Amino acid sequence: MASESLLNQDPVIYHYKLIRKIPLRPEARYSYITTAVMGIGAITAIYRWQGLLNTLIGFLIMTAIHAVVLRLTLRRVDEPSMKRWAFRYDWPWFGPLPVMDTTLWLFRRLHFHLFIVGCCIVGLLYPWAHSSLLVSLVYWHFWLLTPRVTLLFNMIGEKGDGVLRLSSDEVSYYHR
Repeated sequence: MASESLLNQDPVIYHYKLIRKIPLRPEARYSYITTAVMGIGAITAIYRWQGLLNTLIGFLIMTAIHAVVLRLTLRRVDEPSMKRWAFRYDWPWFGPLPVMDTTLWLFRRLHFHLFIVGCCIVGLLYPWAHSSLLVSLVYWHFWLLTPRVTLLFNMIGEKGDGVLRLSSDEVSYYHR
């Protein structure tokens, strides 16, 4: 009897209202990849073979730094969200990013931490690293963050309790 009365009640349904849909144009993706190639070319032209090697090393180091910083920050800020973040390869979303819906305030906070800590780590390496490695670390740090920061600038004025959904074609922003 008691179970029948529970079944007759309305179930809890979470409603999401689409507030904004930001399309990701193919031209933006191609220009994003082109800037990576141009950055590699410029550093290689200035520093020769050592620049090319340090550009590849810098990319791997900065990607690893981003992954570690986001993992540690997620553990400290919102541990249940750790399962929603993984390494993505769909352009322009490259690196550790949410694979499921995430709140805008968490996305903002994580990327603020990521920006600051990434710049600090490059600054800490300044006395010991070769200049081509430092330039490539700074370049890759900003290159990896560019689509995310662009998204955050587009989301200025939106409430932080909204939900972001990133896909390779568009970004959707919902309110609960």
